[in-house]
Amino acid sequence: MSRRKQSVKLPFQRTLASASDETPGLYELVLEKSRYPPLMQETSWTLAAPFKEQPHYRSPSDSIANNYTLTARDLKLKHIKKMKSFSMIEISQPSLWKKRRWSSDSSLLKSVSRISLSVPAHTPDLHVINYTNNQPLTPEEQFALMDLHEKEISKREKIPSSDDLERYCHYIHNGVREDMLAPQDKEVVKKILKPFPVHIFPGPEPEEYLARLKGEIRNDYRISIMKAIVDYILLDPAERKRLSIQSTPRPFPRRIICAPVPWHSSYEESKSWNESNLFIVNSMMPVLQELWLSQYSHLRFVRTAEVLCGRLPLLPTEFEGIVRRHCLEARDILQHKWIPTCASIFIDKKNMWLPFAPQRDSDSSKKVESYFSSVAALMSLQLREMVINSLEDLLAFFMIHKGGNDFEEPYQGMQFFLSQILIVKLRVKEPDIVFEPPLPACWDLISHCFQKILQSSEELPKVEKILFPELRRGDLTLNTVKPQESLFLDYINKLEKIYESNIVGPQKYLNVYKKYSNLLNNKSRQDVSKFLEKVPSLDALTEKIDSFTKLKGEIASMDITVPLAMFCLDALQLNEELCSRTQNLKDTLIEFEVMENRRLNQRICDDFDFIAKRMSEVPQSTEQLVESEAFLKKSSDVTVIKLKKDLEKAAQRLQVLMDYADLSDEDINLNSTVFLWLDEIKKIFENSKNMLNDRRAEVEKALFERCSQFREILEVYNKDLESFKKRGDIVTAEELRKNTQMLEKLNKNIADALAEFEGITYEEGLLGQEKSQFPLLQSIITTKEPYEQLWVTAYAFHIKSEEWMNGPLLQLNADEVTEEVGSMWRTMYKLCKSFPDVPVPRRMAESMKFKLDKFKQHLPVLSIVCNRGMKQRHWQQIGKIVGCEISPDENTNLKYMLDRGLSKFIEEIEPIGAAASKEYSLQKSIEKMKSEWVNVHFGLSKYRDTDINILSSVDDIQLLLDDHIVKTQTVCGSPFIKPIEDECLAWKDKLCLMQDIIDSWLKCQATWLYLEPIFSSEDIIAQMPEEGRKFKIVDSYWKNIMTEVVKDTKVLVATEQPKMLDRLQEANTLLEDIQKGLNNYLESKRLFFPRFFFLSNDELLEILSETKDPLRVQPHLKKCFEGIAKLEFTEDLEIIGMISSEKEVVPFIDKIYPVRANGMVEKWLLQVEEMMLASVRQVLQNGIKGYSQVPRKEWVLQWPGQAVICISSIYWTEEVSEAIRKKALQDFLEKSNVQIKDIVELVRGKLSSGARLTLGALIVIDVHARDVVSKLVEDKVTDLNDFQWISQLRYYWTEQDVTVRMITTEMKYGYEYLGNSPRLVITPLTDRCYSVLSLTALMASITRQWASSLRGWHKLGHGPALMSSIELRLKYYL
Repeated sequence: MSRRKQSVKLPFQRTLASASDETPGLYELVLEKSRYPPLMQETSWTLAAPFKEQPHYRSPSDSIANNYTLTARDLKLKHIKKMKSFSMIEISQPSLWKKRRWSSDSSLLKSVSRISLSVPAHTPDLHVINYTNNQPLTPEEQFALMDLHEKEISKREKIPSSDDLERYCHYIHNGVREDMLAPQDKEVVKKILKPFPVHIFPGPEPEEYLARLKGEIRNDYRISIMKAIVDYILLDPAERKRLSIQSTPRPFPRRIICAPVPWHSSYEESKSWNESNLFIVNSMMPVLQELWLSQYSHLRFVRTAEVLCGRLPLLPTEFEGIVRRHCLEARDILQHKWIPTCASIFIDKKNMWLPFAPQRDSDSSKKVESYFSSVAALMSLQLREMVINSLEDLLAFFMIHKGGNDFEEPYQGMQFFLSQILIVKLRVKEPDIVFEPPLPACWDLISHCFQKILQSSEELPKVEKILFPELRRGDLTLNTVKPQESLFLDYINKLEKIYESNIVGPQKYLNVYKKYSNLLNNKSRQDVSKFLEKVPSLDALTEKIDSFTKLKGEIASMDITVPLAMFCLDALQLNEELCSRTQNLKDTLIEFEVMENRRLNQRICDDFDFIAKRMSEVPQSTEQLVESEAFLKKSSDVTVIKLKKDLEKAAQRLQVLMDYADLSDEDINLNSTVFLWLDEIKKIFENSKNMLNDRRAEVEKALFERCSQFREILEVYNKDLESFKKRGDIVTAEELRKNTQMLEKLNKNIADALAEFEGITYEEGLLGQEKSQFPLLQSIITTKEPYEQLWVTAYAFHIKSEEWMNGPLLQLNADEVTEEVGSMWRTMYKLCKSFPDVPVPRRMAESMKFKLDKFKQHLPVLSIVCNRGMKQRHWQQIGKIVGCEISPDENTNLKYMLDRGLSKFIEEIEPIGAAASKEYSLQKSIEKMKSEWVNVHFGLSKYRDTDINILSSVDDIQLLLDDHIVKTQTVCGSPFIKPIEDECLAWKDKLCLMQDIIDSWLKCQATWLYLEPIFSSEDIIAQMPEEGRKFKIVDSYWKNIMTEVVKDTKVLVATEQPKMLDRLQEANTLLEDIQKGLNNYLESKRLFFPRFFFLSNDELLEILSETKDPLRVQPHLKKCFEGIAKLEFTEDLEIIGMISSEKEVVPFIDKIYPVRANGMVEKWLLQVEEMMLASVRQVLQNGIKGYSQVPRKEWVLQWPGQAVICISSIYWTEEVSEAIRKKALQDFLEKSNVQIKDIVELVRGKLSSGARLTLGALIVIDVHARDVVSKLVEDKVTDLNDFQWISQLRYYWTEQDVTVRMITTEMKYGYEYLGNSPRLVITPLTDRCYSVLSLTALMASITRQWASSLRGWHKLGHGPALMSSIELRLKYYL
């Protein structure tokens, strides 16, 4: 400090100090100035001037010049003479580089300029090294030289002291006023602030950051300028002395090393070579580059700025059209302006490139070709630059929306304020909403725009093609960016990411229309149809119409244009379509109501009109009169009342329709007519009532006259009937016919009288009058009946007796004649007693009875001679009895037989007739059975999709066959069978043969149908060759028989094949042998893989018949394995896992290759069983390891359901055992409740179906486990051997195996995969079942050991397999 005070002490310091009492402020100022002398003048001609210029009177220019360098401090402009300027090379000292090497540091120091040594260390060395042809320096030499120079300077310069540093910093911060500094360039500030992203961070904080940054910029600028001024002033040693600053901090040295280059000859040689071969330095190249930079470098294939300034968004086709137009315009400029301009420059300045052209024909053109290749390379680079810039601009155009358009629902359009690019329309494609064009098509269009840029830059000619049109090479086009370049692919990938981020919003926006899905899938129309089918009430219909009106308004108020970053959705067509559909539904409802109103109004009008027409009709009969009166009463009392109510409803409907519908003139007229009918119908009722009263009086008068006429007619009929009491004395054929006709006429008249009586009675009933009585009519009917029977029977016997006596016997039926004669005799017998007071008819009846008695004596003979069973042998027997030959023919009659005297021998003849009847009935029975079989056919059907036929249904045939066999046996047992015995026995044998054939046939067919699919498999035949050979024999028999049957399906013909029964019986024998062999084969498969016992023979055979296709086993896995529904196969049919019915997948620890089993299904299924056990074991082992690594609520979702249940039980057992030992069951009970609560929270969240099943089962197990722990706490269990604890089902993981223990029973876990199945609630009864099962398992194990030592165990059937199945099931239940 003392040193510093001495250095700044001034002569007038003491004087000023003495005056300090009077002017303390001035003293402090002087003291301050004495400590830190001023650096700058207070006032000057210029903005600022150093303090050292104060003693001199200089102009500003002289002052600036004097301060530029120390050597010019006494220089004045007026003394400077004009002279030629010297280059820096001329004033440099060449002696510095005369020697390549130096021997000592002193020689190097001598070559250094004194002026350079006197300059402070922080000033730049102004010497320019002059390289000569014989003095090149290597970089190491240059570095060594500069290092020595820096060391020399550092020796001459002192290290700044702390006082120097303090004064130096003081003058930098306080020595120059801010108003002396030149203002900072605003453009520089703008460039500094340009990268600051103000628009990204809206809000007050960025403004604070920006203000702070501007302050830092101003402060740095101020300090830098002040430091530069201080450094500039301190260049003067006098100033350093005045300011008491001996040294200043030395800046970091700048080291510039020049590469070693060969001098002059190599330089000239290289320059000449470059001028001849390095065409890029040719004068034409800068001209071409200047042309490109000045006129075409701004050119782009797609003018994105113009697109942004134009109308956006655009339809995809419009956008594509703009891109195509821009590309065409750019290509046109390149092809017709740029390339021709370049060609014209080559023509104008041909002297610059013609030296490369061959001067003679013998000269090579390689150099000029290389020259133009360089030109083409330059132009290709320019074109490529344009393409890349165009791609970058177009990518930047889309990068505006790189943030994507995902949004949080509900949609808010204000968040997408940037201009959209493409318009995508929404339209309906039932039942969905689709984009038009589709979003993939938009991607194709956008990517095509990038490809269009490349296409537009292709095939542009090189300049030599224009200069030399005669050239015919394939490489005369400029190179550009290729589609397969990574550069272009990167652009496409970036574009694709932008596109993918911008298709989320449009797809998400469709959720807005989900609530209108019923309009899109026509469900709303179906709902409306169902609604209308129920014929809704007017209020319900009005409410429905209002709901559609509201819905339409809601749709109409939706956004028509939806901005979504890159895309703008045009929903106008979609909204219009939805509004249209809503309006159509509304119109449907309105139209329904209009039609319903029209229908109901028309019905009301029709009802009124019907009443009017009905009342206007004049009744022509009594029925019509009564009906009209009833109709009038019903219409006036009932119908019109109902119509009034209908009119009230019509008024309500009309009021509603006036609000919703535009009624047609027809409907308006109809509504007017409806309401006018009520007054009109009252007038009609009054007129009709008067007319019907008049008509009733007329009808009653006519009815009275009709009754009088009917009584007169009955008197006439009674007189005709009385005349028959006197007829019958003389009975001739004519008299019989005439009287019979008279009775028939009388019957007709009486029938007419009855009809007239009923008509009169009916009319009286209609008119409500008392019914008239006509007793004479009943008397006539009663009296007529016996007379009618007498004359009709007499006339009938007269006619038929002649026919019976003289007619051909073949036309007579003895039974019918006997019956008819008996009926006539009974009638006459009754009539003889019916005429006690009328003698003439009584005598006639007795006469007819006598004739009938006489004819009845001939009936036995008639029965015999008319018998259809009478054969020639029978007539011969009768002839022997009568004593004459009797040979009846077709004209033989009864009189002829009576004349032959057959009635005398009736007792001898009757047995012959009876025998003939019996024989005849037997013959007819046989013939009937044969006739019934003529049209009986076997029913055939095709077997599967083959040409083989099989019997389809023979039930009816078997019923008929059984019936006929019984009947035939009955016929054969008759005593009258002798004449047809041979025929009957032959028919019986035929029927029995048919029965045997059909029985064997059906048996063979059933077995053949069962075995045919089996032995159609080559795999089965290969494994059972002997049975396959036998089946081929049976198959040939079967097909031959069926082939013959197809030719004629009649049963009688089809069963007549030679040795048919023998072939069928042989086939059945072979089939029995085949079935035995098949059963033995299946038994061997089941013994190899016992789980096959769970399958039926058909299922097992289906598996074995398709050994080449392991997938055919899939449908039967559920029966073989409790939890496996399917196996997971690879494309190469390798098994890699198992899938449960709940779609839970458990991978196998190793692959299974069914192909390696060589068709033995049981072999690879056994591998599946082993792999299942090993995989479940491995899953349990891994799950046990992972249980303690993650929280339990996460662990339960990471493992299969069975593993979760088993491992949870293992850890529960372990933790309960630990709690019992530590007497902490109460704490574990609380932990159990917390675990259940965690699982319940998981169940309430979103889970997959498989996880939900797992957690549901786990909750059941956990709740039961919690209850067990609660019971243990309640019973205060403290010992692991307590019965309450050992009676529980406990799981242990010991020696890498799961062990299940209960009471004294201990079994290993079966590892059978059970799937992800739910669990039933565990009750005390369930625990008891577990106890019984565990004891049963223990007893089964003991029994197995005991039974296996018994002799004859193999005689118990499938004992070992059955015991294995029992143990498997027990393990499963445990």
